[in-house]
Amino acid sequence: MMYFYLVVIFIVAFVVALFVQINNYPIALNYFFGTKQVSLALALFLAFIIGFLIAVIARIPQDLVNRRRFRNLERELFEKENRLRSLYSSQSVSQSQEKAEGGESDKS
Repeated sequence: MMYFYLVVIFIVAFVVALFVQINNYPIALNYFFGTKQVSLALALFLAFIIGFLIAVIARIPQDLVNRRRFRNLERELFEKENRLRSLYSSQSVSQSQEKAEGGESDKS
């Protein structure tokens, strides 16, 4: 699945780079402190990078929740596997004791 995301990111980056090459004109970039003349390519690249960073930052809380949930599920699985092992071992011990007791009563 990770390779799929990498391929998608690569394709999007390639399309953006191609679009930037085709539309390489000077524009006036208005921001809070003034206006600056930059190429459309630079403005598009900055917008792409800023959007990507916003998307990554927006995903962080969900990733943290998923990691915590994963750890809790792993811990729960570990506890249940240990419980199952202890039940199997206690069952096999009781069966071997019954066989031993049954064998002794047959001899008498």
